[in-house]
Amino acid sequence: MWRHLYDSMHAAQKPKSKLKCVTLDKESNMSTLWRREEFLRICSKEDLTEKAQDIEVTIPVQKSQEARYNLDPGSFFVNRFWGRRPDGVAINEALKIGYIYRI
Repeated sequence: MWRHLYDSMHAAQKPKSKLKCVTLDKESNMSTLWRREEFLRICSKEDLTEKAQDIEVTIPVQKSQEARYNLDPGSFFVNRFWGRRPDGVAINEALKIGYIYRI
């Protein structure tokens, strides 16, 4: 499914588009991805952590995650975000925007 979405996005891009689809050759979590230079040019890991935490707190804690949440509620949401494994990422370095896909 990701391959179909990637091909559709690539075909719809205008010639001057700065959107670059980054396919994941292997399964990687967000923490591993953000070590790559192209991602660091968009946003520092610290800035993304701050923004991601604001979103993560709005996502309910699943029953299977309650024990980890109860151990350390303060870092649970940050750790959950950096442990996520997206299906793909598209970036626009000129506008410093990243799109994280999870299908």
